[in-house]
Amino acid sequence: MKVFKSEQARRKVLASYDELIAMWGVETASHHIPSKWGSTHCLIAGDKANPPLVLLHGVGDNSAVMWALNMKELSKRYFCIAVDTLGGPGKSMPNERYTKESFRQTEWLSEVIDFFELDQVYMAGVSNGAYMAYRYTTEHPERIRRTMCLEGGIVTSPIKSMISTLLLMFPEILVPTERNMHRIVRRLSAPQSDVFDRYPMLASHLVLLMKSHNQQAMFPHKVETYDEAKGAAVRDKLFFLLGDQYRVVSKRTVDLISRGQYTHRMLEQTGHGINHERPEEVHEEIFRFLAD
Repeated sequence: MKVFKSEQARRKVLASYDELIAMWGVETASHHIPSKWGSTHCLIAGDKANPPLVLLHGVGDNSAVMWALNMKELSKRYFCIAVDTLGGPGKSMPNERYTKESFRQTEWLSEVIDFFELDQVYMAGVSNGAYMAYRYTTEHPERIRRTMCLEGGIVTSPIKSMISTLLLMFPEILVPTERNMHRIVRRLSAPQSDVFDRYPMLASHLVLLMKSHNQQAMFPHKVETYDEAKGAAVRDKLFFLLGDQYRVVSKRTVDLISRGQYTHRMLEQTGHGINHERPEEVHEEIFRFLAD
């Protein structure tokens, strides 16, 4: 399955990917981890003697852009493992077994963790990465110390979620010019956010991903809907950090998190790009919760 729409698109994305890594401001190393479903690329940073923190990005993102404003601080306290999701527009390379019928998301993540010879890890994810972290925690609680879900985690209706996200892109997506794509990227953040003015490379990379990624490459990742009993069983391991602008995560989902008595916090004047818009607050909450 092709991850990118063309070879030229792939080369452009990977060149931009490497430019973003250069702005992280921290020493990193790359690992290409073999698995049943292909080669998984991970970026690591921080002292291996520190507690391990597995980081998972969103559905149309990659590790380079997702953690650009976070890795420097997170790697001071944790051995960070930023995973490029199989099928996502990063450096991971699916093989012929990566299909909707055979791919097993949690088993794949276990293979990544096993590569680093880790029994237990902390996890943090944003958007779809939060969903993957939440799901892994419910299915393999014995391997998780604690999990931070940023702007995501619980999915009640995959179709409704997809439609809501698509509606955010209208009408600009009908005429996908460079200018319109930049408007879509900015719309996911709070109106007050100036993150893309301060870091224009982030916006440019996200637009490049929207133009280059074959979104069907993510179809093998089956989405499991929320199971209240499974969530309750690992409630103490979970923390949800959310924006108050309801860009992607709905008010209904936030109400569900509240009714389920999960530990959570809403950041004011914050949209879906929570860790880009409010990096300092995100770091503080991660450090506080994972240290408790």
